[in-house]
Amino acid sequence: MFLNRWHRGTVALMLVLVFFLAGACKKENRGEPQPSENEKTNKWVIENMRDVYYWNTSIPEDRNLNFDLGPEDFFDKILHRDDRFSWIELADDLLAGNTGVSRTVGLGIGLLQINQAGDVIISVQYALAGSPADEAGIERGDIITEINGQAMTISNYRSVLDTYYGASPFTVQLAHINENNQIVHDQEIELTPIQGFQEQAIHLDSVITTPTGKKVGYLFYNRFLNNQPDELLSAFNKFKTANIDDLVLDLRYNGGGGIWIAAILSGLIQANFKENEPFIQYKYNSNYRDETVTYYQLFGGNSDDPDEASSADQVVDAIKTLNLNLSKVYVIATGNSASASELVINNLRPFLSDANVVHIGKTTVGKNEGAIPIVDKRDPRQIEWGIQPIIVKIANKNGFGDYPEGLNPQYEINEWDYLPWAPIGSLDDPLLARAMSIIDPSLQPIAAKTMGTKAQTTRKLQAVKVEGFEDKLNKPIPVDIGNRGRLNR
Repeated sequence: MFLNRWHRGTVALMLVLVFFLAGACKKENRGEPQPSENEKTNKWVIENMRDVYYWNTSIPEDRNLNFDLGPEDFFDKILHRDDRFSWIELADDLLAGNTGVSRTVGLGIGLLQINQAGDVIISVQYALAGSPADEAGIERGDIITEINGQAMTISNYRSVLDTYYGASPFTVQLAHINENNQIVHDQEIELTPIQGFQEQAIHLDSVITTPTGKKVGYLFYNRFLNNQPDELLSAFNKFKTANIDDLVLDLRYNGGGGIWIAAILSGLIQANFKENEPFIQYKYNSNYRDETVTYYQLFGGNSDDPDEASSADQVVDAIKTLNLNLSKVYVIATGNSASASELVINNLRPFLSDANVVHIGKTTVGKNEGAIPIVDKRDPRQIEWGIQPIIVKIANKNGFGDYPEGLNPQYEINEWDYLPWAPIGSLDDPLLARAMSIIDPSLQPIAAKTMGTKAQTTRKLQAVKVEGFEDKLNKPIPVDIGNRGRLNR
């Protein structure tokens, strides 16, 4: 009943067709030495970066660059000092990753140091549905103390995790926290990474009824995946059918993704949705004109392609049918929330007011930037690498986008202070409990008791988050503006 096709062109981007200009047309001179693969790749990289990279004027001149470096080293050397998020990767892996496809056992993980001696354990944040970890029965809140029989410490955890992030099968030692606040070993399980596993963006959508009878929609949304609009619309159909009073949007581990799906989510939430209202502002480098983009333009409504324009109309119709017409939304966001997660918070505020986009958790990452994946579209492909450079600064319709240090919560709660982690969607979870206690104050005593018990366990374990660790399978990524970034010269 929803979209018959997701928006055309998300992966087949409009820009990539023009980003391999000179090299394909030049005839080889047999009397001259041919460039190395590194040189060919790096010249392709620099050509694209000088055109679209937001900080393109900071790139050194060619004579000051070593084109024989490996592509990753070369790319690092041309990035601006303020750029934390552009990256280079093999093209197939880059495109797959942007659609939620990866090689994985299906876990999101965090690391905890549990004593002064520096011992480290893994605390499971979630297990992706249908993944090897999920099939093995691993759940949020479980603990892993060893990988392939090797315990982790603050000095060796990176090398031990190389096995975890590899392609070969490995074993994990599971454990739990008992009633005496001690870590007790359970069984050892073998896990085999799956190549090409498709993550589902929605981990949970449910309706919670409070003691006073309020109906609250709860959406745990882990990635902004442009290729999964129907799943999002189905969740909102559930909320609309249940006639919910409030919505809790859980983005605590959401590192970002596509602008297209982020705009759909925003439109489904806000009161008085109008497709022709401005939604976002883009600021490019001097090669391109800055612009303000409406919902409808972003969905492709002004496209010369009749199929894209028709798809935009379908999107608008779906949003209007399932729109919750809310004047307030509760967003759980943390130091793992970035990019499109921050965009939804920031861009909803002009529609609902700052006070009515209620942010619960921690300060977010601070990614007020957009990017596009660029790959060589020649057939056959001549450059095996792809790049995802920052090309734009983004702002909401009022022009505010100045949050490089992140967005601060109205209610600060650090889930790392409350162990063991409760299941997603449980009122034993301190972040959801806080949101629900604001919605229904009768829940406040229950939330306070649960949080007190979990805080006591954390203190007895001497558990603290390992700073500097970033899960490679859930790293922050820039807002993917795809072919909805107009880049008008």
